[in-house]
Amino acid sequence: MSTTPPGEQPSFAEENAMRIASESLTHYDQAADTYHCSYGPPVPAVTVHDPERDVLVRVEPASGQVVGFSIPNFKAWHAAHAEEDGTFEVELPSVWDLSSGEALDQD
Repeated sequence: MSTTPPGEQPSFAEENAMRIASESLTHYDQAADTYHCSYGPPVPAVTVHDPERDVLVRVEPASGQVVGFSIPNFKAWHAAHAEEDGTFEVELPSVWDLSSGEALDQD
């Protein structure tokens, strides 16, 4: 039984964001100039181009859950999107609608 008052418990979205952040694995491939981020262990996924954020989003096809993303041409992307201190954020929904048929490939 929780001792945290109901109004002070994190929402499902906040809990999910905290879990994803704690399980995220990032890697920069210098030779390919590509930044990769995976949420948890690798799973089979489809890749979708997100033109709004200019990233490739990895989506588990059965559930639509976003399981990671990649940023090709990272140096140019970083120059265009990073804060002055070099930090950056990629805010993605936890679930991606694949009904538009925009998937690039499946792995």
